[in-house]
Amino acid sequence: MSQEPEYLQRLRRAQQERLEKAGKGTAAVRPEAGAPAYSAQEHETLRWARELAAGTELRSIRGLSGARFAVLVRLQSASGMRFLSVEGLADRDALKERVKPGATVGEEVLGAYEVKGGRPVAIAIEAGQVTLKMGAPRPGANPISPEKMLRQAATQAEIRAKTRANKGRDR
Repeated sequence: MSQEPEYLQRLRRAQQERLEKAGKGTAAVRPEAGAPAYSAQEHETLRWARELAAGTELRSIRGLSGARFAVLVRLQSASGMRFLSVEGLADRDALKERVKPGATVGEEVLGAYEVKGGRPVAIAIEAGQVTLKMGAPRPGANPISPEKMLRQAATQAEIRAKTRANKGRDR
């Protein structure tokens, strides 16, 4: 069973039915309903959010595909239950508006993250102004292609071969 909310499941079913009625709903073209396709940076963003959540499950992920920034928010439902949500934001101004104190009721922003750069964002509020400070990039946030890795290894091997002191004279 999928962990996405019921309203999203119904929405996906309705979209599938519309595609099938239009004749465009082939299995080769249609993506799998339960798994949105995230990039490597977006997967790293979700890892960051899960680490920051410290074992609490993420209940919803909204607007992460193509977003420049992500925010981890603790929400309070109408029943009083508290849960975590990851929200994608398009730009820096939207992030500043989202983290302003008093912008929303019953929500607590736990952290922010730059998706494309792979860096956590420190949020400070000084004299009513929101300031953002980018942190150090997380390892693995910007994966290197295998071809680039091989080129880097080859150049490093050449440098090591040139700087080796004995150059095989010990044998």
